[in-house]
Amino acid sequence: MLNKYLLLLASLGVLSTSTQADDNLRRVPMYRRSNTGPGIKNEPMIFDNGVLVGTVKIGSPPQDFSVMFDTSSSLSWVPSTKCHSSSCRDYGHAPYNAEGSTTAFSLDEKRSIRFDDEKCVDVELYTESLTVAGLTVENQLFGAAYSVSNIGDDAYIGYLGLGGFTEDGSANFNATDKNANSLQRRAFVNSNGFAQNAFQTNYGQGSQQFGMVTHNQNGFYGKKRWNTPDAEFIFGGIDHTVYDGKIAYFSLPTCEYGASPYWKTRMNCVKLGHLVDIKLAHKSLASFSSNGNFITGPERQVELLHEGMGAQWDQVSHTYHIKCCEAEKLPDLTFTFDHYQVSLPSSLWIKENDEEGEMCHTLIVGNRNEKEWSLGGAFLNNFYHIYDQANLKVGLVLPKGESKAQIKKIGSRNKNNSN
Repeated sequence: MLNKYLLLLASLGVLSTSTQADDNLRRVPMYRRSNTGPGIKNEPMIFDNGVLVGTVKIGSPPQDFSVMFDTSSSLSWVPSTKCHSSSCRDYGHAPYNAEGSTTAFSLDEKRSIRFDDEKCVDVELYTESLTVAGLTVENQLFGAAYSVSNIGDDAYIGYLGLGGFTEDGSANFNATDKNANSLQRRAFVNSNGFAQNAFQTNYGQGSQQFGMVTHNQNGFYGKKRWNTPDAEFIFGGIDHTVYDGKIAYFSLPTCEYGASPYWKTRMNCVKLGHLVDIKLAHKSLASFSSNGNFITGPERQVELLHEGMGAQWDQVSHTYHIKCCEAEKLPDLTFTFDHYQVSLPSSLWIKENDEEGEMCHTLIVGNRNEKEWSLGGAFLNNFYHIYDQANLKVGLVLPKGESKAQIKKIGSRNKNNSN
């Protein structure tokens, strides 16, 4: 009888805690706090110049690394003991030691991967045990970097790849991938990105969403409330307690757009109030990219935008400068998609150059892609941004509390694509 009574109490406890959080939900708060439910895991994470940095565990026994959570690239990597680049030497953390891990297996292959802004990394490919938010993927394709250029700082070095993968979910290398198909022939290699493998390992076909949300209410410039995390990485579903209003969904592009559709959508126009109205070319895209602070766009379009606001290019800082008193008067910057307009006031994409506050610079620069904008931290950190692999879409919604950004539903070019 006593055993039955204890079993009943245990069952009631499970029912009680399940109302607080979904069983499939995993959170990585960017601030250490105690567990709040059976399905929630916590890891310390930080803001670092507008990007989100968190902890991953690699190998057995686990080696901890602070890395950037990147929605635009697929390969996860950290510096190895073979890296002697200045970026590796200046980082005050022990590098990854493959010889110290019982789960490391060398594939005897190398890759050279190039990113925007002259960033690049050279890696040796391994399969390894990789853990994030208490979720472990065995035999994960992983890069041990032996050369790193222009990536990382004192807070982090390395990426957790969450996007940029191919249609079948496998890693999509930016360069030097002549032997990439050979990886698919190795049955023990989980060549998918971490999120895709974690979905398959822990969730099957259900709850294939992950997302990030800030809690300082005004992007990374705002003031954080006391005793709340800076932000959260939410894995395995959508947390309906962290946002207000309805989620705006943006469909991923079809195969005719080429390259990886993760995580991108069609964009039609960029407008700065009555000052600048840029109609984008057919098949123009916007990528939701958490790997940088800046919003980037085709060089000529970015030049027109800054000409309209009276900003000047600075060769030293490689940013556009404008007097802060003039920047405060600028109208909202509006991005028009198929079904929604997203508007950001200048306070979200303008930053002071120094403490005096006389000169400012924008967080918008040019890129070399003629038909693609990249919406980085200055854009994304104002929203709970949700990545839904099962339904091929990205969601944006305003986090709870005050928010200066706005999302407005508009008419659709194609009614069949409405969300």
